[in-house]
Order: sequence, then C-alpha cells, then structure tokens
Amino acid sequence: RMSHKTRCGALAVFLVSNVCVAAAQPAPDTAASPVPPPTYTEPAEGSAEADATAEAAGSDQATGAAEDRDSDQAESGAADVAEPASAAPAANGAVVTAALGRGVRIESADGEFMLNIRARAQLLATALGDSPAGGDGSITFQARRVRLLFQGHLFGPEWQYYIQLGFSNRDTEPDLRLPLRDAYMTWSGLRDMNVRFGQMKVPHDRQRVNSSSALQLVDRSIVTQEFNLDRDVGIQLFSTDVGGLGGRLAYAAGVFGGDGRNRITGDFGLLYVGRVSYLPFGAFDDYVEADHGRASNPRLALTAGFAYNQNSVRTRSTFQDTYQLGSFDFFHANFEALFKMSGFSFLAQAFMRDVRGSAVHQDNSDPANPIVETARVGYGAFGQAGYLFNDHLELVGRFGEIRPTRNGASALRRQGEIGGGLNWYFQKHDFKIQLDYFWLYQGDFDQGRHQVRVQTQFFL
Repeated sequence: RMSHKTRCGALAVFLVSNVCVAAAQPAPDTAASPVPPPTYTEPAEGSAEADATAEAAGSDQATGAAEDRDSDQAESGAADVAEPASAAPAANGAVVTAALGRGVRIESADGEFMLNIRARAQLLATALGDSPAGGDGSITFQARRVRLLFQGHLFGPEWQYYIQLGFSNRDTEPDLRLPLRDAYMTWSGLRDMNVRFGQMKVPHDRQRVNSSSALQLVDRSIVTQEFNLDRDVGIQLFSTDVGGLGGRLAYAAGVFGGDGRNRITGDFGLLYVGRVSYLPFGAFDDYVEADHGRASNPRLALTAGFAYNQNSVRTRSTFQDTYQLGSFDFFHANFEALFKMSGFSFLAQAFMRDVRGSAVHQDNSDPANPIVETARVGYGAFGQAGYLFNDHLELVGRFGEIRPTRNGASALRRQGEIGGGLNWYFQKHDFKIQLDYFWLYQGDFDQGRHQVRVQTQFFL
C-alpha cells in the first residue's frame, strides 16, 4: 500500500510525463516568434513577479500590468533575470529553454502550445516566546510551502491553463490531505470580459490573491488569514482593462461552490463574489508586494470587494473547521488601498464578516450539556509599509488587529500584531531571505508573546 507521500510523488511524475508527451507532438517546422499568454509579460515570464501576476489575473489582479508595464520592465522583475542559458530545438521543432527564476519552458515552433514547469520552496524557522497563559515558548523548523506548478497556453495564447500542487504539511488541510491547490482554464479573447473556470483563488481580497511568493514579510497578515476566502471551485468573469482605459478600471465577478477547495457537498448554497478596482494613474504591478522598479511616478490602486456565501458549514466561510449543528449565510466586505513610488510601498486593507440572522446555533437536547456553535463574526484591518533602499535591501513594518462584533456573541476574540522585518533580495522574489519580528497579542495589548521568523525562498 503506497504512503501519502508516495502517491503525491507519483501524481507529480504522472503530470510531468503527460504534459511533456503533449509538448512533443509533431508540429509544423516553421519559425514563429513565441507569443506569450496575455496574463504575464514575455520578458519577465517565469519570474516570481510574473507568476504572481499570472496567478492573480482573473480578479482584476494583473490590472493591465501584462500589457502595460514600465518600458524598462523593471516593475516586472525582468531586469535581474538573465536570458535562458539553454535553448534546444527538439526534433519536431519545439524549443526548450531553462533558467533560474523561469523554470523549464517548452514551446511548439508555431507558438500554439506552451508549457512552463516551475517549482518553489519556502524554508521557515520560527521562535515563539512564552504565552501569557503560561505556555512554554518553542522553536520550529519547517518547509512552509513546497509547490510544483504547470502553466502555459493551448491552441494559441487565448486559452491558458494553470495547475499548482502543494506538498508541505501546511499546504494541505488537516482533514483532507490532497495536494491539489489550483486547476483552472482561462479564456482571454475579449478585453472587457475574460472567463476563468476551475479551482482557483476566490477573487475577494488583494493580499490573499497575491501569490505567497511575492510577499514583503514572511507571511500574510493575521487579519488576511482570518477573513480571506481562500480557494474554491467555480467560474468568474473578469477584465483588467475595462473600456481600454490603460488599466484604470478592472473588475471580477464569480460564482463558486462555497465550501472551499477540494470539497464536494450536496446542499444548495453558493458563494457569490464581486470586486472592482480603480487605478487613477494606470496599470502597474499591483499584485506584487515591494516596489522593485522604484519608478518615480506615483501608482495607486483602490478596491472594494463583496461576497455572500449561502449555507456554509465552514467556520471561516470557505475553510477551516466544520459546523455540526447547522450552516450560516455569511456576508463579506473588503476595502483596499495600495500605493507605490520611488521604492516606497504602502498597503492597507479592511475586512468585515457577518451572518444573516442569529450568530449562535444551540442544541439543548441534553440540558445538562448543551452544545453551542458561534459564528466568527467581526471586522479587522491592517496596514503595512516598506522601503526598498536598493536592488537588494528592504525595510518593512506592519500593524493589524481583529475585533469581534455582535456585542461579543462571536467566536472571534480581539487579537493583533505589530512588528517589522528586513528582506535581502538576491534575485527579487525568486531568491530571497526574510527576517521579521512581531508582538502577537490577544485581548489586551500587553497580553501577548514575541515571534521571530527567518525564511528563505527559491523559485526555480
């Protein structure tokens, strides 16, 4: 009987072998220039910044960046990435290239088919101080994220695909150890309405949709971790350049199953999501944290997002534990502001989550031991700012807090974070080391503990 790790490894080998066989199918022996899919920019394709943009595209994430980056391509991270060192034409005319930060790329001679295979890992060490409740501190070492992804296009650049697998312990849910994180197709044939279907990130809030490979601190804010909508299976319509205004207006609207990734339920209840962004100065790399381009012109993105999840049995709407006594109808709202200029970057997000009707389910069948389940209703906000001194060194700070609503009739409790970090970028987000410190508190500010984290990431 194969172990879970053996099955995951076999799945990865199976996928790689199949896509490589597909790439090796006979193609006309013509010399055609490679045509990149419109969700990421050709010069930077394969970099962490480009992957973050491609992964984000579909909920206004790319915001026109794939078509309208700075002319020197510094914003996309291409400046520090050398051209692929190897380019070997196969017997059938396909071209194979490989380079650090770009992965392995296989493209047919006519440009109709392209496959990009990439892998990344985040290796994390964490030290936690003693908790105010009397718990001992700890030091842990872990592979925080280990991912394998396949992306490219079929039958021309209008049809793009994206598959991502996760193999670390925290890449899977405790009660469902499946490695599949993303599996979707995108049709980008119209400027004002593209279509994406499959399992993907729900287009609700910026920091969650932003790739974890392109963060300024070791991980996302505790506020984002509480209020985000993670991944789900569904369909969305989106545009990163509504009306051809240079990426100044973008939107996403979708319908999803409502129970999260890799879940199948029979109840009638769907997740409805909508999101609108306004970029007054035009498109930029608004789904990559840190201002690597350090361009002198101001760049701003303002966003509002809303969601309604009907009959959800998950404690955080689309993920985490499962309610046993019944379901809740969740309302979500999210507001964001992102600014970049001359190496400085600032991101602020505010969240709200509530339920329709009562926030409490109670079973009194055993009066001596009643069972009570309470919804996690509340609000939260965080702000973070960073300054990139040169191509390598960045200083970042963040403050965030979560508070319950309904006069305390909520499973949430007040908690917060305040701290900062230092980043050293060897090759932008593709190869970096991050150090951060946070004071994490619950209840009163002085009831907290220290946290220090060191993480390195390499993105092949």
